[in-house]
Amino acid sequence: MAVVRYALYRAYEADRVEASNAMMALLAGAQLASHLLKLTEGSSRLLPEVFPSVAHIRRFNLTSEAANEILSSAETHLGAMGVPYALAIHEDYLKSALSLLERGGVVRRGTAERSKLATQHRLIAEASGTSFDVTSLAQLETLRHMRNCLVHAGGRASSALVSQVATWPDGTEAAWSKLSASSPAHLAVGDPVEFAHGEMILALAVTKVLDREVNGMLQGCLPRDLWCDILVDELRDSNRTSPRAPDALRKARGIARHHYGPLGLTEAELRSALNRAS
Repeated sequence: MAVVRYALYRAYEADRVEASNAMMALLAGAQLASHLLKLTEGSSRLLPEVFPSVAHIRRFNLTSEAANEILSSAETHLGAMGVPYALAIHEDYLKSALSLLERGGVVRRGTAERSKLATQHRLIAEASGTSFDVTSLAQLETLRHMRNCLVHAGGRASSALVSQVATWPDGTEAAWSKLSASSPAHLAVGDPVEFAHGEMILALAVTKVLDREVNGMLQGCLPRDLWCDILVDELRDSNRTSPRAPDALRKARGIARHHYGPLGLTEAELRSALNRAS
């Protein structure tokens, strides 16, 4: 299904791209630094002496050899930071989707505020009468349990994680392994839970898939009047155009065509929304 790129969705996309770029920049930066330090390999001088103009270098007060050992394992640490980051952005987007469902009278008031990542997909699926891709949802739930193990269990596999993996639908492990060099499929309770570049890529990929599915679900269950009201909100807040302005309808048509195309909003619907907002 084509995506309706309303203002909040575009803001989410920008956040996700920024997070992805930041993660990849840090990963590449660690590798670049490791490559550079090979030039000073064997030196007994500390990094602040070798690179005195580098900001914060005194916090990395090591020899090149010692620093290289840390940088070579940076992927694991970046994965442990990057996966929760990606899930946090996803959770915030799902909360905004639930807020729209509240506004449309599809779910009860307060649903969004009370929701957590563990319940948000179910709430949205039930509200829309549809379901998420089972493989993507299983991957997301596994990443969520892995994050919880990192935060609450000292990085050791919990029984909840092991149980989640045991319920994977067919094809989930193959899809996981396609992006990640390791798989949690054989973890036992108490085993170390590892993150790396593959888990970062997986988190970014699976949240993108699920967020697009949420977009399609919203298209199917939010009232058309509400979509028009959202568009008029964008006209007023982002385009700084009053609904009463002489060119408001023309600008609304442009926004509808450019960002809300899949909905096929009519001029009559847009005119009514402008009148409601006036």
